[in-house]
Amino acid sequence: MPLVRGEAAVLVEPGRLEVEDVAFRELREDEVLVRNTLAAICGSDVHRVRAESPFFRDMRDHPYPCPAGYPGHEGVGEVVESRSARFSPGDFVLTVPNHAYMASFARYQTIGDRFLLPLERTGTPTVPLMAQQLGTVVFALKRFWPEPVRPGLTAAVVGVGSAGLLFLQMLRHLGFEKTVAVDLEPGRLAVARSLGADATAHVPGQSAEEVVMELTGGAGADLVVEAAGTDGAREHAMRMVGQHGRLGFFGMPEDYEMRIPYAHLFVRNAQLVNAVGGAQLEPGLASFRTALELIGNGSVRVDDQITHTFGIKNIADAFDLAHTRRDDVVKIAIAFD
Repeated sequence: MPLVRGEAAVLVEPGRLEVEDVAFRELREDEVLVRNTLAAICGSDVHRVRAESPFFRDMRDHPYPCPAGYPGHEGVGEVVESRSARFSPGDFVLTVPNHAYMASFARYQTIGDRFLLPLERTGTPTVPLMAQQLGTVVFALKRFWPEPVRPGLTAAVVGVGSAGLLFLQMLRHLGFEKTVAVDLEPGRLAVARSLGADATAHVPGQSAEEVVMELTGGAGADLVVEAAGTDGAREHAMRMVGQHGRLGFFGMPEDYEMRIPYAHLFVRNAQLVNAVGGAQLEPGLASFRTALELIGNGSVRVDDQITHTFGIKNIADAFDLAHTRRDDVVKIAIAFD
């Protein structure tokens, strides 16, 4: 059988994506070929593509030019060929690849069947697409707050892009009584308020620490989640935590080192927990399955998360918008005609 060909974004050098017509390799055992319907840009994709910091310049999954479709890892599509006993042509699936299979920015994607979840063909595909990112949020919260939430606790989220808005909803779902949202963009804070945030801080004009202290009567937040992937966001988070509080760092490093206000954390007896990758390796893709259930039963709203959609030919423009955060962007989808 001749190799399938199609359009794909290729990262040819730092900051430069080109769309090319490429051939996709033959399947190995337990792999399928997915024709992507939609993909989404994650904040980590922007960091990987731009490679502006020393950490991301050194974190090379592949030499340039990178494999077709890299670093896309959030996608939905239809199985068109299969060497898997679990999936057949015509199945609609959510793709949650590990590093070896990150290739969602392409019309076709070769992927191991252990990184797929079956989907119903109902409604718009943008809804199940969000289950990939929500799954990573569910997985992180198992580390950040593994025990039941006691009554009366307050949580804060620094950085309310798409991941932060999902954290905000999950924190309410888990039982935190009050939530605070912090961001640079007023449009994102408006979405956070519509999702139930009790208070918001528009930095740097407002002090995030003062907002959370006012809401909690000076106690500080019991859990602060950083979901922006910047050192500035992590510094805000560290100054918002309360006595015996917990800090959850979700975003990827910006650099190899960062400033830690250790005296502040020492006085507060705060605990720092970082989220590590691994949701894709969890037995049964448990967190992603939970994410699909939460979206399906309405516990987590995702219908307004994807604010912009670009065709694959315009993926460079999509990444530029994701970086600059213009036009009240929250999350961007890449569509394949």
